[in-house]
Amino acid sequence: MTEIGYAAAMAELEQIVAELEGDHLDVDVLAERVRRASELIKLCRGRIARAQDDVARIVTDLETFEAELDGPLAPGEPGPDEPEPDEPDPDGIAGDVAAHEADELF
Repeated sequence: MTEIGYAAAMAELEQIVAELEGDHLDVDVLAERVRRASELIKLCRGRIARAQDDVARIVTDLETFEAELDGPLAPGEPGPDEPEPDEPDPDGIAGDVAAHEADELF
């Protein structure tokens, strides 16, 4: 049996839920529909878990790549988006950005 995709599984699951909520479901079919719904839920959860793992791995790879491109910063060396200590901040926002980035950590 060919494994169906996430979207098709969700569509079938929604159809089963509609059948279960309706009044016309034959009691002889009930167990089979619930069993199929369980299979579809497991399939969807597995796909979501794999997608989450893939996204986390991709983000980690990108962060590692960017860190390798930037190289390590020497102590006191400004980052790529920071003005040099001797240079005035033309927009006056460098401190605001740093404060905002710190807020995102919490």
